[in-house]
Amino acid sequence: MFFRLALVFLVACTPRGELGFAPGEGRPVFVGTTRGFDAAGDPTLFDRRPLGLARYDVSIPADHKPGEITYGNDPAKDFTITGKRHYTGDSAFRGDLAAELRRTGGEAVVFVHGYNTNFAEGLYRLAQLGQDFKVPGVLVSYAWPSRGTVAGYAYDRDSALYARDGLEGLLKELRQAGAKKITLISHSMGSAVTMETLRQMAIEGDRATLDRLAGVMLISPDLDVDVFHNLAERMGKLPDPFIIFTSQKDKALRLSGWISGEKARLGNLQDVRPLADLKVTLVDVGAFNTGEGHFNLGNSPALIALLNQAGAAQALVASDGGAAGLLPMVVLSVRNVTQVILKPVIQ
Repeated sequence: MFFRLALVFLVACTPRGELGFAPGEGRPVFVGTTRGFDAAGDPTLFDRRPLGLARYDVSIPADHKPGEITYGNDPAKDFTITGKRHYTGDSAFRGDLAAELRRTGGEAVVFVHGYNTNFAEGLYRLAQLGQDFKVPGVLVSYAWPSRGTVAGYAYDRDSALYARDGLEGLLKELRQAGAKKITLISHSMGSAVTMETLRQMAIEGDRATLDRLAGVMLISPDLDVDVFHNLAERMGKLPDPFIIFTSQKDKALRLSGWISGEKARLGNLQDVRPLADLKVTLVDVGAFNTGEGHFNLGNSPALIALLNQAGAAQALVASDGGAAGLLPMVVLSVRNVTQVILKPVIQ
């Protein structure tokens, strides 16, 4: 009964995103996907397929407010697609990607969406993060075959495992196109895709690609704590910085923990001692809870404004007493792991 009620609640509160098309200018977002392509040439299906490559130019309305994504076909009000290209071969994709990397300084940000996410939602989320946080460099979306429904949790867990090779292939495409620095950002179950992929690449000894990683960020990771520790340990030296955004108020992770028979997932971990031997930083953003609390980093205007302050990124990475003065936060350390508890600014 609880599970059915939870599903009804989440479904009722989550309108689904759709691609909207309109002429105009937009920021390019390169796409690697293991989804099936529909008749219109868009990877909107949840069929599992080998890695496909595309590019979408995304326009964001001039009056966009931080934390918001609006769907439709009116570029004055909505996120819209102003152009797209489906690549039939690696060389054309790599050529366009290389040109964009040269134009923007050689940095790339790869976003791996989470559970219950369709293609439009993952694509627009990255475009929104790029806009709200003024992300430099090239935006790259990895669209793995989530079923895009609350009831598809088991399907998505299997798809997360299926998606490992595709993400590895996309990261290699970035390296071969000339990316000097790659920042990897994952949300929810996408964190499992990321961790499994990095472990796989570490075992293969692909240092040429792994050494391009300028940092990893897991947002509300829907991942078993013991499994995460095992994956991280097998990777050896973790990318630096390695930041995990958590919240005790995350309703989606509470449901995931109930399904898994666990009290805590990595994304709502309170006791950091199980991670004490890992060089990671946990950032608790529960004080900025918005909606279900499962994507506070992207949904909370107050948190976005706080992290956009000068020196905020350095403060989170440093996580020491001196840096703490730059942000309203409490810093706790247990051996190698650091926990940062962010607090709203008191007006």
